[in-house]
Amino acid sequence: MKKLFLAFLLTLSLEAKIVDKVVASVNGEPITSYDIEKTSKKLNLPPNKTLNFLIDQKLIDSEIKKRGISVDDYEIDEAMDKIAKRNNLTLFEFKNILTQRGELQKFKAKLKQDLLKQKLFANIVNAKLKITPDEIKNYYNSHKDEFSIFNTIQVVKYTSKNPQSLKSLYSNPFYTDENILNETKIYKWNELPLDKLYLFKNTKEGAFTPIINEGLSYSTYYITKKEGRVILPFDKVKNIIANKLIQEKRNGILKEYFDKIKNRADIKIYN
Repeated sequence: MKKLFLAFLLTLSLEAKIVDKVVASVNGEPITSYDIEKTSKKLNLPPNKTLNFLIDQKLIDSEIKKRGISVDDYEIDEAMDKIAKRNNLTLFEFKNILTQRGELQKFKAKLKQDLLKQKLFANIVNAKLKITPDEIKNYYNSHKDEFSIFNTIQVVKYTSKNPQSLKSLYSNPFYTDENILNETKIYKWNELPLDKLYLFKNTKEGAFTPIINEGLSYSTYYITKKEGRVILPFDKVKNIIANKLIQEKRNGILKEYFDKIKNRADIKIYN
């Protein structure tokens, strides 16, 4: 009986090794088949791309440790407070919702990892990241079509305290609900703030915008008609261009940095 039990344990051990075998290592840190399977399902990526993603994560974690980067509980609460406010919640209410779902610790762990990565990327990028006024102006002059927009637009604004009732409009534009208010509006491009301009620009005629949280109520806009064409002036879009160029340069700097790190790292892939 004892021999049978030992044989059973040995079989389980062998099966575990097959199911959770080491597929790769980065500077001695293993990546297992279980890691790949779990992450592949979570990110909806094929196994080969998941492996590359996990290798990158190992390199990032290694750099965080090497640079002594840390995040404390106060920083996590501060970041959670910002997320809560964007959703019209207090920090206490937000934490309570996550606690009721059994997700608070998982959320905080993910947020901590995100904050660590943000600090690392800022350390790598900030000293090298510079955008000149000439670069911004040159981009504007060579991408005029990107800033082409309607001259006037006609919309129907639907407002409700219940976002679910507004979602019913998406499948049936003739849906009626006494709690939904609507009004037809005509705007010239220069009467709209920049966020609304781009919201309307990116929504086709005969379609609804995403639902917008406006504090005490929710709104969606149905785009009836767009007319005319103007090019947005440079002063109105220069900050958008600057942010776009910064993001492109930031991505380039990070890619170059981690390509060098990856070339120097001890990465092994096992069959």
